[in-house]
Amino acid sequence: MTRTGIAACIATLGAAAFGTSFAQDASTSSVPDVADTKPLPVEVDHPGRELFERNCAPCHAPGPGDDGAPMLPGTAALAAKYQGQRYGALELRGDLDANVLRYFVRNGIGAMPMFRKVELSDADIDLIAAYLEASAEANLSRR
Repeated sequence: MTRTGIAACIATLGAAAFGTSFAQDASTSSVPDVADTKPLPVEVDHPGRELFERNCAPCHAPGPGDDGAPMLPGTAALAAKYQGQRYGALELRGDLDANVLRYFVRNGIGAMPMFRKVELSDADIDLIAAYLEASAEANLSRR
């Protein structure tokens, strides 16, 4: 995996880590079914999907890891952090707007390095955020 892919994975993890500071308060959303380790039933055709798959999905997709882990590391970390109050899989999260993603992508957090504009542009981040919103809407309406 490239530095870019790793950074994008961790960026999204960091965005969710600050919860109410940068994203929708957990108390305003319904408690999700945290068994979100299975692939999503609806694949959304959106221009941000490819960017998400290339840069974020290696850590934050809903499926199991190649190492046999039930969840990928970013998804598992978010599921543990929110203990059922929010989904671990980012494609089920409608609370991660472009400003939240951009902050952590540009500044990094914890193990995540900052992500330069030549690696992921602001327009790319906007597309990823729009894709996450569309994916969450499509998938949550079917649950």
